Amino acid sequence: MVRSPAYVASLALARSEFPSRTPLLARWLAFLLLAICVALPACATQRPPTVVALPNGYYLQRDKAKQPALVRRGGSVVLKGPIAAYAVHGDLVVGCVSDWKPEGAAYPSQIAFPGSPDARYFVFETRTGRLEKDLDEAAWKAELKERGVPESIRIVAPFLPD
Repeated sequence: MVRSPAYVASLALARSEFPSRTPLLARWLAFLLLAICVALPACATQRPPTVVALPNGYYLQRDKAKQPALVRRGGSVVLKGPIAAYAVHGDLVVGCVSDWKPEGAAYPSQIAFPGSPDARYFVFETRTGRLEKDLDEAAWKAELKERGVPESIRIVAPFLPD
């Protein structure tokens, strides 16, 4: 059976007047899926906290009150803040708990802690988890000397942006 060109053209026109809805539906579903894939991670995730890594899985990070604190991997607090200044010597973390805020420098770690009678010092051995805290400056210096920490050690403020 031979079909005329007019008949073939009329069939093509009839098909284009009533297109199938499947391709349109598939396009919309693909668009919605792409939009969800792009938007979901932006809404569902939050930025991880800024930390200062210390030896043996310990960190300095801000607590719920936004004060620097010494924490163990997993988030449990070892020493509550505010940790004003610290230094690391081998497996030891030494420093002080005080309200001191360094001023006049681009980064807080550029200014050494000047010392304060109100400050409470600490020595934390990360290998064993042993913490000596609430020391005055004289007892702290004696503890450092006993553990072989050089007298020239400088404790500085942790750099933890908000």
